[in-house]
Amino acid sequence: MSPSHSMTHQQAEARARRHFFVHLAVYLGVNTGLTAMNLINNPDKLWFYWPLMGWGIGVVAHAVAVFVTGRAADRVLIRQSRRAERQERRQ
Repeated sequence: MSPSHSMTHQQAEARARRHFFVHLAVYLGVNTGLTAMNLINNPDKLWFYWPLMGWGIGVVAHAVAVFVTGRAADRVLIRQSRRAERQERRQ
């Protein structure tokens, strides 16, 4: 792997945090829309909490991987390394 393609652990952690916050923003945006749609169109039958809870479990797991275990940064580094290896093989 050439030095221009290498990524430090600190850079990988920053990328993992950035990906988490994008995931969180999409979760909040989509679920806000689903909640509004449910409450406006059919307030007697509430269903918005199902996707909120299901996707919420994924967001919590992502947060744990990024902020508690640090495994997300390791995965970013592994992915980056594999990508660089594939590019080197093509050349």
